[in-house]
Amino acid sequence: MILSIPIFLGLVSCIQVPQTIQFDNSIPYTEIDGYKFHTKTYGNPISTPIIIIHGGPGGDYEYLKSLKELSTDYYVIFYDQRGTGLSPRVEKDQLTLETSLADLHSIINHFSKGRKVKLIGHSWGGMLAIGYLSQHPNMVSQAVVVEPGMLDPESAKVFVEKIKTFQSLSDIFDLIKYITLYPFVCKEDGHEGYDYVMTKLMNRSKPGDPYQCKGEAMPPNIFKRAGYEAFNNMLKPVMNNPAIFTYDLTENISEYYGDLIMISSECSTFGYSFQEKYHIPKLPPQTIHVKAKNMGHNMLTLNPEWSLKIIRDFFVNKINAYYPLHLKYLNI
Repeated sequence: MILSIPIFLGLVSCIQVPQTIQFDNSIPYTEIDGYKFHTKTYGNPISTPIIIIHGGPGGDYEYLKSLKELSTDYYVIFYDQRGTGLSPRVEKDQLTLETSLADLHSIINHFSKGRKVKLIGHSWGGMLAIGYLSQHPNMVSQAVVVEPGMLDPESAKVFVEKIKTFQSLSDIFDLIKYITLYPFVCKEDGHEGYDYVMTKLMNRSKPGDPYQCKGEAMPPNIFKRAGYEAFNNMLKPVMNNPAIFTYDLTENISEYYGDLIMISSECSTFGYSFQEKYHIPKLPPQTIHVKAKNMGHNMLTLNPEWSLKIIRDFFVNKINAYYPLHLKYLNI
């Protein structure tokens, strides 16, 4: 039955994936240093900028669009990272942690207009946010970090070990199913086939471990277009050999004196307990740690009302006002 599907599709038409800016100039973008990032902004440009940093590597910003509600008070900027989402595909040597951090710096320089910005980084985006605070501590006034997977070699090793314990035969069967459709995907930049497979895998909406609570799953088709090469170049090698992750993204974060909040879920394998053990001790003393009770890794998507309230209160210092300043961990 699986083989009959691609044969039928091949006779009728090829499978379309969303085009990147390279092939559709109607897609909104911001060109910086010759590269066109797919961007979308909400709110008044004169308001304080908030830069949204999506997960991955290889995801897109669509699943975080609930954060646009912050535009009533701030200028909210979404961007698809280099080689991901609807941003143009690039050569492998441009898809590194270093270029990701450099791109974030370029985005901030472009939209900040000399002002300090606020950051919200989820998962891989949380890793980039912490790395950026370490590199450019004076560029950011407040940062929200949600469950980064790994910040240093120790947490990278544990992260990979935990991920591998949840791999199953169903994952392999799904991969085989989508790969059979690879030859029938319409191709313009040559990346559509693998991007299609990865997007399908990301959109499976698997409930429960390792990311969500039992019975909880992401909405179907929440990701628009994955960037396979970004994943293949930045995360897959670490999954094969975590020892190659030699970065310490917190190395100079003691120089960051702005506000910082970590939001971690109760259900995710990489949630509150993991962050408390491996990451919180490496963050500056002003860090507030909030537990998202009865929630999973994607609380920004699945529990937007709760998440937006926590973030809004943090941005206007209501959390610090409600609790003694010396409290480092909050169990809300």
